[in-house]
Amino acid sequence: MNKILVLVVVTLVIAVGVSAFALTSSNTDVFTSIIQEPVVLEGKISILDTNPFSAPLTIAQSMKVAQPAPNVTIGDDGKIYVLYQDTVNEQTNIFLKTSTDNGESFSDPVRVNLLDNNVALDGRVAPTIQLGDDGEVYVTWANSRYEPNMFMGNYRQLVFTQSFNDGKSFEPSIIIGAEELHSGKYFQHMSVDDHGGIHMAWLDGPAKMNSTGYMEKDKSRDSGVKYTQSLDGGMTFETTKLIDADACPCCNVQTAADGEGNVYISWRKVFGSGDTQVRDMVVASSTDSGKTFSGPVKIHDDGFQFKGCVHVGAPMAIDSEGTLHVAWYTGATERQGMYYATSTDNGQSFSDPMPILTGDWVPPQRIFITVDNTDTVWLTWEDATGLSTNEEVWRYGDTQALIFTAQVIDGELIRSNSPINLSDAKSLTNIDSDNGLVSIVWTETDNSIKISTAEN
Repeated sequence: MNKILVLVVVTLVIAVGVSAFALTSSNTDVFTSIIQEPVVLEGKISILDTNPFSAPLTIAQSMKVAQPAPNVTIGDDGKIYVLYQDTVNEQTNIFLKTSTDNGESFSDPVRVNLLDNNVALDGRVAPTIQLGDDGEVYVTWANSRYEPNMFMGNYRQLVFTQSFNDGKSFEPSIIIGAEELHSGKYFQHMSVDDHGGIHMAWLDGPAKMNSTGYMEKDKSRDSGVKYTQSLDGGMTFETTKLIDADACPCCNVQTAADGEGNVYISWRKVFGSGDTQVRDMVVASSTDSGKTFSGPVKIHDDGFQFKGCVHVGAPMAIDSEGTLHVAWYTGATERQGMYYATSTDNGQSFSDPMPILTGDWVPPQRIFITVDNTDTVWLTWEDATGLSTNEEVWRYGDTQALIFTAQVIDGELIRSNSPINLSDAKSLTNIDSDNGLVSIVWTETDNSIKISTAEN
């Protein structure tokens, strides 16, 4: 298998826990699997000695408290929006900074959440930011409150807010599913389609109030992946719907949507039970703007046997031709690493996986993807190969890494051997592109938020 020779390293912050979800699962429903072996496309890989990204710029700095999981999005006018968390006096809030000069400088911060400390500080799940067509800025995140009977003593809800003046100020927030039965919500993601429809998915853990006035797990209802949408700019959201009841309980859910009615949700699905259970990445697709979804389709039949969580998902992007692009991590025997694939039939099947980073031991790491305005695919990932403190334990630990990038142009992977960060990163959290720009954000070990931008 193809293996990167540069041994590098990444830090991931494991923040406070999530709502209750058992680590075992029932037998799976019917699913679709495209069985194929990963291929090393030796003739389609080019190596660059440099990278096209600018020197890292500091967005924010905290000397005492980690600032995990920033996020970035770019408007069609080239304006860059960076979302980040900051904790002062033990209160965590979300802030937005913007740039109109290709990431060379940024505005003063605008606080997003109006309620103090209404944010769960978590290095695994970045607050999501998306844009509308008329100055709308949409943000969603999870909050947390102490519930002693819930897993790790935390009960999380999804919070949503919007700005109608391009992020200069934000409206009072709402709680997703507030009128429904109690449930913890986490590992969330949000997308906005070309018509302004807002699509949101997450891992859901049903809960109920017990006789002592505290929440506890509600075993009478299914846990799993849930979805909702808003067709009025986030003023209201539809009743949430269960997409799948056999999901890995702490791997990120991802979404993608276009202007043709296609909506995609990806997650790590549990197949089987016990020590032989398999946890592979799947995609459910909708061709009617989220009204109905297909059953889960395996991106690849990796056969990752593992009874636990690796805290990584499968980010997706859609190009101008409607092709779905996806990147993911697997710890499967003989194919450990990160891969990239495409679907040209609305998620019904996927291409042979292209290896991005593989080896005999590749610890769980994050990879992100975007498609620019020329339909060039951009990938960025953490590389901790050979230096992870995880040894061979399948979960995030206190590791460190460098961040690498690649492009896929006409099926050819063009990979840079030069990292974009100058020192060790804690958490790589997103990449986005528009109007000839591509930006990547991450957190450094000195608790600074960094951004690097390339012109395509």
